[in-house]
Amino acid sequence: MSDKPSHQGLAASRKLIPDVKPLESRLLLSTAVPDFGGHFGRSDVFPDGTSLVSPNLPHLPRTGGVFVQTGTVLAIGVGQPTTNTVQATDDGGGAFTVEWNGDPVHSLTGVASTVIQAERAKSGQIMFNLAGPRTVGTAVAVGSVVPTDAAAASDEGHSQKVEKRKAGGHAVQSSSVLTVTVNKPLSNAVLISNYGGGAVAVEWNGGAVHSFTGIETIVVDTSNARKDQVTLTDAAI
Repeated sequence: MSDKPSHQGLAASRKLIPDVKPLESRLLLSTAVPDFGGHFGRSDVFPDGTSLVSPNLPHLPRTGGVFVQTGTVLAIGVGQPTTNTVQATDDGGGAFTVEWNGDPVHSLTGVASTVIQAERAKSGQIMFNLAGPRTVGTAVAVGSVVPTDAAAASDEGHSQKVEKRKAGGHAVQSSSVLTVTVNKPLSNAVLISNYGGGAVAVEWNGGAVHSFTGIETIVVDTSNARKDQVTLTDAAI
């Protein structure tokens, strides 16, 4: 029997597995940004208790895309090398229609959370059409500079020119359209909570949470990184 003390317990205690935790019906990262560039295996826990490990779809086709529904969580994976596009319509009550990269439209029910995983291409666009919008003025949020409630800006609903900063993204609301642009070099993560009636909360790349009202369409433009993840959760379900 050896008299040397064992350090195995100490080493194990230093291991950190980042995950996401539900908080007040909103999905939050427990760490700043998922480490797509280094290692996989992050566990995502959704409001309905469903747990998925990122990447949810480890082997993406180079054309079109794939999807799988687990409980109320819909995972969509797209992996074209040039660009990826996803268009979805969410009625806020579990009914979801979605198409990606020119594939046919898919209709699903019982969806409360949608995770879109995009890889290979350095640019892409993900669009969500939401039901029950309320049109209001324009708001702007840049990185983590603007407080939780996005400040009203501009006149007559004209879109704003926004400076890109190190936070890795910005958001601009023009009438009922919210455009979120993320551009970190390795990976981007966008979390969206849909509260219904046009009210949404958005955070990106570990920054602050920004609240918007009167939103009908959310457009997420990604650039630079080859690994992006966009998550939409209907908080009312």
